[in-house]
Amino acid sequence: MKAPAIMERAGKEDRTGLRDAVAARVSAVIRERSAAAELISEAEILSLLNDEHLMFLDADGTGEDITVILARLVQESEDLQKLSGAGSPCHYSSYYMTEAYAQILLRKREGPLQLIAETVRQNACAYQRPVPLDIFTLPPFNLAYDKVLEYLALMAQTTGYDDIVMTSTSASGIYLYSTSHLETEHALMLAEWLDVGQAVNP
Repeated sequence: MKAPAIMERAGKEDRTGLRDAVAARVSAVIRERSAAAELISEAEILSLLNDEHLMFLDADGTGEDITVILARLVQESEDLQKLSGAGSPCHYSSYYMTEAYAQILLRKREGPLQLIAETVRQNACAYQRPVPLDIFTLPPFNLAYDKVLEYLALMAQTTGYDDIVMTSTSASGIYLYSTSHLETEHALMLAEWLDVGQAVNP
Protein backbone atom coordinates (compact mmCIF):
# COMPACT_ATOMS: atom_id res chain seq x y z
CA MET A 1 0.00 0.00 0.00
CA LYS A 2 1.38 3.37 -1.02
CA ALA A 3 2.12 5.80 1.81
CA PRO A 4 -0.15 8.86 1.96
CA ALA A 5 1.20 11.83 0.09
CA ILE A 6 2.29 15.09 1.68
CA MET A 7 0.78 18.12 0.00
CA GLU A 8 -0.54 21.48 1.03
CA ARG A 9 -3.98 22.88 0.38
CA ALA A 10 -2.46 26.26 -0.38
CA GLY A 11 -1.78 27.55 -3.89
CA LYS A 12 1.25 26.60 -5.91
CA GLU A 13 3.17 29.67 -4.79
CA ASP A 14 3.01 28.52 -1.16
CA ARG A 15 3.84 24.87 -1.77
CA THR A 16 7.61 25.20 -1.74
CA GLY A 17 7.57 26.90 1.66
CA LEU A 18 5.28 24.29 3.16
CA ARG A 19 7.26 21.45 1.62
CA ASP A 20 10.41 22.94 3.14
CA ALA A 21 8.67 23.14 6.52
CA VAL A 22 7.77 19.46 6.35
CA ALA A 23 11.34 18.57 5.34
CA ALA A 24 12.73 20.64 8.21
CA ARG A 25 10.41 18.91 10.70
CA VAL A 26 11.35 15.46 9.42
CA SER A 27 15.06 16.29 9.58
CA ALA A 28 14.67 17.61 13.12
CA VAL A 29 12.84 14.54 14.42
CA ILE A 30 15.40 12.15 12.88
CA ARG A 31 18.19 14.06 14.62
CA GLU A 32 16.25 14.21 17.90
CA ARG A 33 15.76 10.44 17.88
CA SER A 34 19.40 9.85 16.99
CA ALA A 35 20.54 12.11 19.84
CA ALA A 36 18.48 9.86 22.13
CA ALA A 37 20.24 6.79 20.63
CA GLU A 38 17.12 5.71 18.72
CA LEU A 39 16.21 5.05 15.10
CA ILE A 40 12.96 6.28 13.61
CA SER A 41 11.13 4.32 10.94
CA GLU A 42 9.42 5.69 7.88
CA ALA A 43 6.11 4.53 9.34
CA GLU A 44 6.79 6.44 12.58
CA ILE A 45 7.67 9.60 10.64
CA LEU A 46 4.44 9.29 8.68
CA SER A 47 2.45 8.86 11.90
CA LEU A 48 4.14 11.88 13.46
CA LEU A 49 3.30 14.08 10.48
CA ASN A 50 -0.31 12.94 10.66
CA ASP A 51 -0.46 13.68 14.39
CA GLU A 52 0.96 17.15 13.81
CA HIS A 53 -1.51 17.79 10.97
CA LEU A 54 1.24 18.14 8.40
CA MET A 55 -0.44 15.66 6.05
CA PHE A 56 -2.50 17.24 3.34
CA LEU A 57 -3.96 16.15 0.01
CA ASP A 58 -5.19 18.36 -2.78
CA ALA A 59 -8.74 17.89 -3.96
CA ASP A 60 -7.49 15.74 -6.84
CA GLY A 61 -5.61 13.51 -4.41
CA THR A 62 -2.16 14.35 -5.72
CA GLY A 63 0.80 15.01 -3.50
CA GLU A 64 4.37 14.13 -2.73
CA ASP A 65 4.99 10.72 -1.17
CA ILE A 66 6.86 10.63 2.15
CA THR A 67 9.39 8.22 0.62
CA VAL A 68 10.26 10.85 -2.00
CA ILE A 69 10.82 13.51 0.66
CA LEU A 70 12.97 11.16 2.76
CA ALA A 71 15.02 10.08 -0.25
CA ARG A 72 15.70 13.71 -1.10
CA LEU A 73 16.67 14.52 2.48
CA VAL A 74 19.14 11.62 2.61
CA GLN A 75 20.62 12.65 -0.72
CA GLU A 76 20.95 16.35 0.10
CA SER A 77 21.93 16.32 3.78
CA GLU A 78 25.35 15.72 5.28
CA ASP A 79 24.14 13.44 8.04
CA LEU A 80 20.74 11.85 7.40
CA GLN A 81 20.99 8.16 6.53
CA LYS A 82 18.61 5.33 5.66
CA LEU A 83 18.76 1.70 6.76
CA SER A 84 16.57 -1.03 5.29
CA GLY A 85 15.59 -4.10 7.24
CA ALA A 86 12.73 -6.52 7.63
CA GLY A 87 10.19 -3.82 8.40
CA SER A 88 9.73 -0.17 7.50
CA PRO A 89 12.99 1.56 6.48
CA CYS A 90 14.63 3.43 9.36
CA HIS A 91 16.55 6.69 9.47
CA TYR A 92 19.27 8.16 11.66
CA SER A 93 21.73 11.03 11.81
CA SER A 94 25.45 10.34 11.57
CA TYR A 95 25.99 13.39 13.77
CA TYR A 96 24.84 11.28 16.73
CA MET A 97 25.58 7.64 15.89
CA THR A 98 27.79 5.54 13.67
CA GLU A 99 26.45 3.21 11.00
CA ALA A 100 27.60 0.21 13.08
CA TYR A 101 25.60 1.42 16.09
CA ALA A 102 22.58 2.16 13.90
CA GLN A 103 22.78 -1.36 12.46
CA ILE A 104 22.65 -2.82 15.98
CA LEU A 105 19.54 -0.74 16.74
CA LEU A 106 17.96 -1.94 13.49
CA ARG A 107 18.65 -5.57 14.41
CA LYS A 108 17.07 -5.01 17.83
CA ARG A 109 13.87 -4.07 16.01
CA GLU A 110 14.04 -7.37 14.11
CA GLY A 111 14.13 -9.45 17.30
CA PRO A 112 16.73 -10.97 19.64
CA LEU A 113 17.59 -13.96 17.44
CA GLN A 114 18.45 -11.75 14.48
CA LEU A 115 20.25 -9.31 16.76
CA ILE A 116 22.54 -12.00 18.16
CA ALA A 117 23.05 -13.91 14.92
CA GLU A 118 23.83 -10.92 12.70
CA THR A 119 26.16 -9.39 15.28
CA VAL A 120 28.08 -12.67 15.52
CA ARG A 121 28.19 -13.03 11.73
CA GLN A 122 29.35 -9.47 11.18
CA ASN A 123 32.20 -9.85 13.68
CA ALA A 124 33.23 -13.20 12.22
CA CYS A 125 33.11 -11.90 8.64
CA ALA A 126 34.39 -8.33 8.91
CA TYR A 127 36.78 -8.69 11.85
CA GLN A 128 37.55 -12.42 11.87
CA ARG A 129 36.84 -12.76 15.57
CA PRO A 130 34.40 -14.54 17.89
CA VAL A 131 32.13 -12.51 20.17
CA PRO A 132 31.99 -12.86 23.97
CA LEU A 133 28.50 -13.75 25.11
CA ASP A 134 28.73 -11.04 27.79
CA ILE A 135 28.70 -8.32 25.14
CA PHE A 136 24.97 -8.86 24.66
CA THR A 137 24.32 -7.85 28.28
CA LEU A 138 25.87 -4.41 27.67
CA PRO A 139 24.50 -1.31 25.91
CA PRO A 140 23.15 -1.03 23.28
CA PHE A 141 22.09 -4.71 23.43
CA ASN A 142 20.90 -4.73 27.06
CA LEU A 143 19.81 -8.38 27.17
CA ALA A 144 19.72 -10.36 30.41
CA TYR A 145 22.39 -13.08 30.56
CA ASP A 146 19.89 -15.90 31.10
CA LYS A 147 17.80 -14.58 28.20
CA VAL A 148 20.81 -14.73 25.89
CA LEU A 149 21.25 -18.39 26.83
CA GLU A 150 17.55 -19.01 26.16
CA TYR A 151 17.81 -17.35 22.74
CA LEU A 152 20.88 -19.41 21.88
CA ALA A 153 19.05 -22.60 22.82
CA LEU A 154 16.12 -21.54 20.61
CA MET A 155 18.48 -20.68 17.74
CA ALA A 156 19.98 -24.17 17.94
CA GLN A 157 16.50 -25.53 17.13
CA THR A 158 15.58 -22.93 14.51
CA THR A 159 16.32 -23.15 10.80
CA GLY A 160 18.64 -20.44 9.55
CA TYR A 161 20.83 -20.19 12.64
CA ASP A 162 22.80 -23.42 12.38
CA ASP A 163 26.03 -21.51 11.68
CA ILE A 164 25.98 -19.83 15.12
CA VAL A 165 28.15 -21.86 17.50
CA MET A 166 29.01 -21.41 21.17
CA THR A 167 32.39 -22.36 22.65
CA SER A 168 34.09 -22.07 26.05
CA THR A 169 37.65 -21.06 26.89
CA SER A 170 39.95 -22.47 29.57
CA ALA A 171 38.85 -19.58 31.81
CA SER A 172 35.18 -20.56 31.31
CA GLY A 173 34.51 -17.59 29.04
CA ILE A 174 31.72 -18.20 26.54
CA TYR A 175 32.24 -17.01 22.97
CA LEU A 176 30.08 -17.16 19.86
CA TYR A 177 31.17 -17.44 16.25
CA SER A 178 29.75 -18.21 12.81
CA THR A 179 31.00 -21.31 11.03
CA SER A 180 30.12 -19.58 7.76
CA HIS A 181 32.93 -17.10 8.31
CA LEU A 182 35.37 -18.68 10.78
CA GLU A 183 36.90 -22.15 10.82
CA THR A 184 36.31 -23.91 14.13
CA GLU A 185 39.97 -24.32 15.13
CA HIS A 186 40.75 -20.70 14.30
CA ALA A 187 37.68 -19.48 16.24
CA LEU A 188 38.67 -21.52 19.30
CA MET A 189 42.23 -20.18 19.18
CA LEU A 190 40.98 -16.59 18.89
CA ALA A 191 38.52 -17.03 21.76
CA GLU A 192 41.28 -18.41 23.98
CA TRP A 193 43.54 -15.50 23.08
CA LEU A 194 40.85 -12.87 23.68
CA ASP A 195 39.75 -14.38 26.96
CA VAL A 196 43.08 -15.59 28.40
CA GLY A 197 46.13 -15.03 26.23
CA GLN A 198 46.08 -11.27 25.82
CA ALA A 199 45.64 -10.79 29.58
CA VAL A 200 48.86 -12.68 30.39
CA ASN A 201 50.75 -11.26 27.38
CA PRO A 202 50.18 -7.49 27.56
